[in-house]
Amino acid sequence: MNQVEKCTKELVDAILESREYQDFLKIKEKVSGDPELRKKINAFRKHNFEVQNSAEVLDMYDEIDRMYKEYEEFRKNVLVDEFLKRELRVCRMIQQVSIDLISAVDLDTKEIAEGIPF
Repeated sequence: MNQVEKCTKELVDAILESREYQDFLKIKEKVSGDPELRKKINAFRKHNFEVQNSAEVLDMYDEIDRMYKEYEEFRKNVLVDEFLKRELRVCRMIQQVSIDLISAVDLDTKEIAEGIPF
């Protein structure tokens, strides 16, 4: 195993052992005990993903605002709110790892990125 593979394995292990991930697993287990609630949470997550990754030109602020108003009552459920908060913490941790890697490794892509609309 080379150094990068070894460090990657250690990073994955560190994430899996992190407080954020362990907290997520606990709430995930609670939610799994209620299949109907799990189904509704997954519908919300899917809708959220689709809005954030839409190929259509959307007013993202308005669309997210509309979506959160639509799900406002649903999100008042303590299990739903806790699940989504804990999931977000894990996602942000993984996102930060990705940002740190991308920032540190220069692949000479600035000229290419200039032509890509974000």
